[in-house]
Amino acid sequence: MYSNVGGFVCNIANTIILLYSIVFYRESTATAVSALNHVFWLAAHVNGLLFSATSAIIVNHVVRIRCGTYVV
Repeated sequence: MYSNVGGFVCNIANTIILLYSIVFYRESTATAVSALNHVFWLAAHVNGLLFSATSAIIVNHVVRIRCGTYVV
């Protein structure tokens, strides 16, 4: 089963590795195709982070409503 935390951690790790590759290995983005490939994967990882964060917010909201406890 794909957990929310596992997905978030994998997306963070992949984003860090991708940004490291872009910054320190400039030859990896030398051509237009490889640069667009890096941009595509960066957008995909950011999209995955948004999905993970959104599902965590929804789960937190549902648990909070069902338990009936509110922390102020």
